[in-house]
Amino acid sequence: MVDMTHQKSTKQQAIEFLKNGRLSDAKALFQQLIEHDPADAQAWHMLGALNGQLGLLEEAERACRKALDINPHFAEAHNDLGNIHYCKGELPQALSCYRESLRIKPDSPMVLHSLGNVFSALHRFEEAQEHYEAALRLQPNALTYYNLGNLLLSEQRPSDAVDSFLLALRLNPNFAEAYNNLGNAFRNLGRQHEAEQSYQKALALRPKYANAQTNLGVLLLEKAQYDDARRHFREALELDPDHVQAAVGEARVFEKQGKLDQACARLTHLLESGNKNSEVALLFATLCRHMRRCDDAIAMMEDILADDSIPISIHERILLHFELGRVLDACGKYDRAFAHFEQGNSLKTKRFDPEAHGRYVEDIMRIYNKNFMASAPRATIRSSRPIFIVGTPRSGTSLVEQIIASHPQAFGAGELEEMLEIVDDLPAILGTDKPFPFCIPALTADACNRLCRRYLDKIDAISKEALHVTDKMPANFKHLGLIAQLFPGARIIHCVRDPLDTCLSCYFQHFSPSISYADDFGHLGAYYRQYQRLMQHWKEVLDIPMLQVDYETLIADQEGASRAIIEFCGLPWDDRCLRFYDTQRVVATASYDQVRRPLYTHSVNRWKNYERYIDPLKSALAHRNDDSICHPPQK
Repeated sequence: MVDMTHQKSTKQQAIEFLKNGRLSDAKALFQQLIEHDPADAQAWHMLGALNGQLGLLEEAERACRKALDINPHFAEAHNDLGNIHYCKGELPQALSCYRESLRIKPDSPMVLHSLGNVFSALHRFEEAQEHYEAALRLQPNALTYYNLGNLLLSEQRPSDAVDSFLLALRLNPNFAEAYNNLGNAFRNLGRQHEAEQSYQKALALRPKYANAQTNLGVLLLEKAQYDDARRHFREALELDPDHVQAAVGEARVFEKQGKLDQACARLTHLLESGNKNSEVALLFATLCRHMRRCDDAIAMMEDILADDSIPISIHERILLHFELGRVLDACGKYDRAFAHFEQGNSLKTKRFDPEAHGRYVEDIMRIYNKNFMASAPRATIRSSRPIFIVGTPRSGTSLVEQIIASHPQAFGAGELEEMLEIVDDLPAILGTDKPFPFCIPALTADACNRLCRRYLDKIDAISKEALHVTDKMPANFKHLGLIAQLFPGARIIHCVRDPLDTCLSCYFQHFSPSISYADDFGHLGAYYRQYQRLMQHWKEVLDIPMLQVDYETLIADQEGASRAIIEFCGLPWDDRCLRFYDTQRVVATASYDQVRRPLYTHSVNRWKNYERYIDPLKSALAHRNDDSICHPPQK
């Protein structure tokens, strides 16, 4: 006869051992309990859960099944059996177990969370989100918010992911993994400062966190802080010598610095180690031309995309399609290239609203009319240091900046965020709840001086010696009215390229979510027309010096166009501006590779290689019907 009092006290002691991490002692007691009472379903279940913690999955499964043989309605045992199948990668079996557990106990947040995990692993994202949210309605939980955030991030919904990670951290402020993935979400949104802070918080909580070290390295790599990036990749590799992403990151540092042999050596080691994942394949795509192995890189990427056994996120799938398109384009395989560019763009979440953007441009033009500009306040600080290079992405802004930066009296600062941040900060600075551009009438000469000084301090911190500092943020074309108010002595260089080549090049480029119009020909055409319209408006209402540089003219007459650029900048001619590709400087944008080479002509009329596919783009660029919602600004 079983001594129930002894069984109860033994079970309590076993549970206490389990809580204190004394797993071996706990296991011995559970086995003792089962020997005395083989019909104790709870003891069998807890032995199964403990074996699961020890990684003894076969023993864990046998114990849970024994518990269910004794009590088929044991919801927790069904759940733990589901956990075992999940750990073994047996997702259909896990799903069945969780569903049975939920049938027995319908309001279990733990089981709903587990179902969310399975649906996420099965890429059934809508069902996964439904189950995570159902679990959270029953019981807010940091881990569930964290997994929901991961799901939203994989679905290319970084803003929603940020909210979910922040809720996880509100419940558990010491959740290092949540800080790490919050950093990933901020990085996807282009909010680099917040991303860096998040990674640093993750590392403060877990200094030996290889993934956070690597992600911080990736962020610093994107910011062109190459030495700091490599330091974090090295730290990650010291913690985990087999960390593939860190090894890829270090190779990318070498590649960005032009140390291609070192980059290829790192890649070769990864390939020889049998690493077949998207990170390695994407690096291979970058280096394959230097290695003369483009066909191998193409095959590797195509194999990964076709192999369902290789887990890749939507984001990774998008990147693979874009890189395949880029390599195939370079090999002259245009039909296959376009198919991959099209697939990559089709996987992106459509966020651009052409009508809202048209109203925004109309509002800018209405505020910045001729009458306003005639009496608008301007900074009394007169500085000719800034040179603003504007246009659309892929219009030649990087090339023009590289030519100027090759002059010994100029410094190329790249795409500075400062003007965009000033625009975002204007309502708070002016004490109004009206956003840009409606807050502009409240701008005073004193405020202009303070904002001018803020920007000048920024470029002073970048370069104190240079006579001129270039800012090649293309989107500054929207803010030329404000630039004219803050910097009456500055110069504007407007880069223009054939619209079809420009838009097609944007379509072929995987941008951050901040450039949301580039994944659809209709959206590209609508955005480009509004850009043309606004630039024509600025020519009519601004008196600030502006030079238009046509990409095709620059390619056809490099010296003549370069001399005109340098003269416009107020600099004496220097022959180094013709050898811009020899200039050693950091270029962090997508054009970094092009500015390392002498001028080439195959980007001119590139659209002709894809003429059979771009009728929708031609129509969008020619379309005028939706412009009727915009009225001419008052002059």
